[in-house]
Amino acid sequence: MEWIAHRGKTNQALENTTEAFKAAAIDALYQGIECDIYPSIDGEFFVFHDEDFSRLSNYKTRLLDLTSFEIEAIKLYDINGQAYAVPKLTHFLDICKTHQKRPIIEIKQVHQFQELHQLLQILEPYLSLNPMIISFQIDYLKYLRALAPIELLFLTSTINDEMIYDCRVNEIGFNLHEKLLNDTTVALLKKKGFKIGFWTVSKQEKARLAEKLQVDYLTVDTTHFSTD
Repeated sequence: MEWIAHRGKTNQALENTTEAFKAAAIDALYQGIECDIYPSIDGEFFVFHDEDFSRLSNYKTRLLDLTSFEIEAIKLYDINGQAYAVPKLTHFLDICKTHQKRPIIEIKQVHQFQELHQLLQILEPYLSLNPMIISFQIDYLKYLRALAPIELLFLTSTINDEMIYDCRVNEIGFNLHEKLLNDTTVALLKKKGFKIGFWTVSKQEKARLAEKLQVDYLTVDTTHFSTD
């Protein structure tokens, strides 16, 4: 089972920042690091989770509506008032490459599907890391599957026959909410040949169950999860 640090090591630094990614990169527990991305209005991919910046800064605008120059000027703040920059996707990928960690990239939203071509071009120099793309938007994943053999996982907190059929036809795995972590669900999906991940685990007992069931990927909330 591969352990993945959700938005970096968030008990060490603000989520989705270079500092959080570097902290996860030097932790031997994690084979992969997860991040979230949006493109700027001029087509540069940046790492950020929310649709707008209001939760972590005084800036209210959506990332999708800003230029790369405007995004680079924004400061994010943690609960202690420490300031952070919004990283570019390439900054995240460089950290993964330096420390040989697998990049797990969640596409939040794009302006148009053409930007998914650009994403694949950005990933080309990092293919030796076996990057994985995940998303709640299955249409993004289906589009990417037509372009490249990269590993894709569909993020979902529910599962039904239609999803299973769609993912099976398009060779897309499942990344499921931890509430679905049970032997019945795992056995069903394994029988159908899917790669399976779960998010975002914060309890040791859930991690032990995932290992017992031989889940492929476990995304961990490092703010609350302890290996002690």
